[in-house]
Amino acid sequence: MKIILINNLYGEYARGGAERIVQLITDELVKFGHEIVVVSTNPAIKSIKSKVHKVESQILNTKYQILTFYSWNIISYYNLGKLPKFLRPLWHLINIFNIQSYFKIKSILKKEKPDIVMTHNLMGVGFLTPLAIKKCGIKHVHTLHDIQLLHPSGLMMVNEEKKVDSFFASVYQWCNKKLFASVNIVVSPSQWLLNEHIKRGFFKNAKKVVIGNPTINNGITSVAPLPRNDSHQFIFLYTGQIEKHKGVELLIEAFADLKHDQYELWIVGDDSSKILNTRYQIPNTKYLGKKNHSEIQNLMRQTQCLVVPSLCYENQPTVILEAQQVGLPVIASNIGGIPEMIDEKFLFKAGDRESLKNKMKWARDNYNNIKNNIKIEKLDFLFVQNYIDRLLAL
Repeated sequence: MKIILINNLYGEYARGGAERIVQLITDELVKFGHEIVVVSTNPAIKSIKSKVHKVESQILNTKYQILTFYSWNIISYYNLGKLPKFLRPLWHLINIFNIQSYFKIKSILKKEKPDIVMTHNLMGVGFLTPLAIKKCGIKHVHTLHDIQLLHPSGLMMVNEEKKVDSFFASVYQWCNKKLFASVNIVVSPSQWLLNEHIKRGFFKNAKKVVIGNPTINNGITSVAPLPRNDSHQFIFLYTGQIEKHKGVELLIEAFADLKHDQYELWIVGDDSSKILNTRYQIPNTKYLGKKNHSEIQNLMRQTQCLVVPSLCYENQPTVILEAQQVGLPVIASNIGGIPEMIDEKFLFKAGDRESLKNKMKWARDNYNNIKNNIKIEKLDFLFVQNYIDRLLAL
């Protein structure tokens, strides 16, 4: 079967969990023997470019195509954060009705003639993409990753929930409901995210399913042993985007309230926004910079607890799945789809510094009990092989 996957960022321009999920799906589909073409935007290339990417798998000489193109707008999606805020409404208007991107996508579809198109984040690719797929008469599976069809920011922050139902957001949603009405199947990793779209009238004619994000099967059939806590230091780990909406500042401030001779905080991520400046030089805090997947997995085995302090409504954070896979306890904000992933006792009130601090103290004080329970608990991971089986069965 020939399958095209479309996502706004891919490969060297990947940033977050959605891109990692698309990479996992792509590699596994190739292993299954399908012919794969990945279509994505490129902030530098102003015409369609094609290159062959060798998949790192057990199957030698396995390859698939990557087609990247420059989607015309005021600035590329990759660099959208650099655009002044007063110009962003215009950028989003162009993104919805990007005719140039529509014709490029349509030309790729006509040339490649896929059996299925799987779309993911289309912000920056253009929201006319579903129309291009419909015009070519191809089956369309769309996977949700955030609320970018409900609000152009793609974010719903704690205490700012009403903005998703504002007049501006309602007009924005009306356009997107029309443009995405032709989708055949909608996949959501969390029931919360799917419900947010359904109650606003999206995807009325589509088959709607909840399938959790896949994880890599590294031969793990049960929870890996937790790291030993030989030192008196209890190490918390944060890994992800160093952005305000991820709650990094809240985490540092809560950590500052703890007794530093008993705790350490390791922060992993690219601080391109310069959030971690001199005012956050807290004792026993380590800023480790950007790390690759294997390095993060190694850090997870050296620490005692992962903290996910998001201020925005998360869908299904990949980092939680990865922590669970190596047996690392997770404490996280009680927001979005996160409560579907972890037990209530590991949740704290989103945006509440005192609640986060108390939960961090609780994690340390109850570590031995948590560790023993996780060792005997069977976690049902949706490995990428099973994910592909379920996806194609639709």
